[in-house]
Amino acid sequence: MKKILQYLAFINLLDGLLTFFGLSLSLIEELNPIMNFFYNIEPLLFQSVKAVLSCFLILLSTSINFPPQTKVKVLAKGAAYLYSLIIVLHVL
Repeated sequence: MKKILQYLAFINLLDGLLTFFGLSLSLIEELNPIMNFFYNIEPLLFQSVKAVLSCFLILLSTSINFPPQTKVKVLAKGAAYLYSLIIVLHVL
């Protein structure tokens, strides 16, 4: 579970960087209305929110001992797969 959360933290930061550059160069649109709101207020706020969320995931991965089979683990794996797909879309 720790590795999944750490992977999510990493990929969240990567998504933030790719999204930031994609938006700055007008190559992509932010479809998440919450993150779009933050970006429209201040791009640095957008990056800061992404960094804080990643730090929270790292903290969660090191401080909580999840049982081997939990719904949280299933959700985290699902999120990791979907987020990986989003990264592939950014690269393409």
